Amino acid sequence: MLLIRPVPFSDESLESYIMRLAESNGYIKASGFWSAIRQTFDKSGIEHFNIPEKLASVNPYLAKRSSSLRIKALHHLSTLSNLEPLPLLELAIFRSANPYCTNAQAVIHNGKTLPRQFIVSSPAICPDCLQESNYIRQIWSFWPYNRCHIHAKPLINVCSCGEKISVYKDQAIGICQYCNVAYEKLKSTVSNEVDLIISTWLVGIENHELPNVSQSHKFGLVLWWLKLRTLDLSEFNSNEFVAFFSDWPNGFYAFLEQKRDRFLEYGSKPMHQARFKDVYDDLLLISAKLPSPRFNENIVLTAIFCFFNDSIISKNNEFLSLRINSIEAAILLNTSTEQVAALVDLGELKSHIRIKSGEFMNLHQYAFELGDLFFLWQAGFQTEYSNLSVLTSRW
Repeated sequence: MLLIRPVPFSDESLESYIMRLAESNGYIKASGFWSAIRQTFDKSGIEHFNIPEKLASVNPYLAKRSSSLRIKALHHLSTLSNLEPLPLLELAIFRSANPYCTNAQAVIHNGKTLPRQFIVSSPAICPDCLQESNYIRQIWSFWPYNRCHIHAKPLINVCSCGEKISVYKDQAIGICQYCNVAYEKLKSTVSNEVDLIISTWLVGIENHELPNVSQSHKFGLVLWWLKLRTLDLSEFNSNEFVAFFSDWPNGFYAFLEQKRDRFLEYGSKPMHQARFKDVYDDLLLISAKLPSPRFNENIVLTAIFCFFNDSIISKNNEFLSLRINSIEAAILLNTSTEQVAALVDLGELKSHIRIKSGEFMNLHQYAFELGDLFFLWQAGFQTEYSNLSVLTSRW
């Protein structure tokens, strides 16, 4: 049992709490404390060599195989610090079995989901926050949060000595390992207003310029916008992002209309031979899970259906003939590909590809038409109370 057992802050990172445990119990280096803790695992039936040596690798989502041993280690650490397991586990980041769109890996932290690629291994810091209370806030590790929503200042990632800040390699919290300067003495510049808008939005503060959705969906919208524009994280433009969503969904509709007009002008195929993908690329695939596929939890899918209904389907134009494969059909009907195949067998959905007896339809074959899928959805896959917000499968 540890003699001094500080209580974790609700917004603290797991690594930060372990570093504070080390400081409180007289360890000069947090790495030495963690090494000593690892040696106690054997007595608890946990093989310590399966627990990472580096403190920065302790979070369960970083396990190469199973994260169960790391969870056991956190339970053991909870007993040493006289805590119930839950408060400590709430600080941890876990893998999620449900990926975002296009199989982007997801993680879970304290009830919210975000893309794994958004986690920053060496977070920047807010000097003012450290001055008020010396611990590392978990939100600092979640990209694209880069402005302190409390003090309206940019996070700092370089010390005054010129070395990059690496908080989990420092001997003590808030002190540079190279020059021993306290990070709370560093000076921040005035924050960019648009970056501050995004950061405050990501922590759950309502903002009239961005959609009022769950925190998990907010991170999903950032991922979706990057995929829609085929951008890397380094190419993220906060001004363009806010401008796009501040006029939601009109800006999105304009984007879809541009894709349609570009195909009509430059398309190499006649419309009756074109695939949905030829016109709108992977629009349905990148919009399927952000992180939810349900309409009342995914404003992008709702906007797509409204666009089809108002701009395409209601005009009975040639875009009705765009070909759809089974994966895209399952997204449109909010069901599984197996259930799409069952609809074909029942004669409720027409396949435009002839399949021999005993054969199965390839999921990537463009066997359906956009119009057929949309009309089927309208006829049998929504309730009278849904108002284009909830899809109800028959299975």
